[in-house]
Amino acid sequence: MKLFIAFSFGLVSLCALQAQITITSSDLPQADVTYPIVTAAIVDLSLGGMTGADVTWDASDLIIIGDAPITPANMSSASFSAAFVFNSPFNPAYQSDFFLPTEFPDLGIDLGIPLDGFNNFYQSNEDVYSIAGIGLSASGFDLPVAYDDIDEILPLPLDYGAEMTSTASFNLDLTGILSYGLVQERQVVVDGWGTLILPSGSYDVLRTRTDLTATDDIFIEELGEPFTLDREQVTYQWWGEGTGFPLLEITEIIGLPLVASFQDLSQPNAVLKPTKPASYPAFPNPVIRGQSIEWNATTSWSFLDLHGKELLDGRSMGFTVPTWLKAGVYFIRHDATHEQQAVIERIFVR
Repeated sequence: MKLFIAFSFGLVSLCALQAQITITSSDLPQADVTYPIVTAAIVDLSLGGMTGADVTWDASDLIIIGDAPITPANMSSASFSAAFVFNSPFNPAYQSDFFLPTEFPDLGIDLGIPLDGFNNFYQSNEDVYSIAGIGLSASGFDLPVAYDDIDEILPLPLDYGAEMTSTASFNLDLTGILSYGLVQERQVVVDGWGTLILPSGSYDVLRTRTDLTATDDIFIEELGEPFTLDREQVTYQWWGEGTGFPLLEITEIIGLPLVASFQDLSQPNAVLKPTKPASYPAFPNPVIRGQSIEWNATTSWSFLDLHGKELLDGRSMGFTVPTWLKAGVYFIRHDATHEQQAVIERIFVR
């Protein structure tokens, strides 16, 4: 249950206000889009402590450890039982936009049922981004568990200075096998805005800090005794417009930055897969907003964002990159001719 949402913008100049971005539900994850997330080793331990207006967070020296792409699943692919709870017009409070499959942790014991994992069901509306509940998966069947107190993650729209405190709880009871109860509190503040520099380029971002305090009450029949886990962690997230998941996320436990991931936007996603241009590579690449980008033949072309949305088109040997465009990764699609098939080329805009 949301306790309060407050907005305190502070004293900033008109110019600074114009430079800030706003994150809305359309900028959050979308079903059936693959986001190229990678795990990383943190080199600069000071990133979490940098707050305020017009900050530059330089994370260009992040070291990739492994790939961890995420593809939110469409609600149309949810099991019947999960859809009844999280995709039903008769249950609007829990109506979800997508779900994320997650592997069930190896507890090292036989629970007596084949637990494959669980699904988190996410929803967003005009004022909040939330997890409505989970689905415990066993042999293709989901046991849906709606949160008694929905887990609100972010206030929407997200602007510099926004704050939110929320609580969440649910109870799962598999009689004779497993019971699990969760009670938690989140404190979220948008404590910075500015520029995030990743290995793939520079991006306009908002930065959030989330302090999470949770208590897990667990009883596993096989073990015979209930136990309680108390958890505290701080998560920093850097959000960009239209990028779905955070561009960078760092989690601290006991004050140490233990887990980091970022979106490697130099890699293709599921929407567009670049092909190598055979005759007309665009130059310069990267290109600065307001600068002209050109290629060596007249073609019919389209300029697209990461989700394949057409932003510009024309027939020429180049165009001027608009100054209103956000820094990030885009694509130029050269249409097919009698000499060559259609070509898609990745463009870095700074």
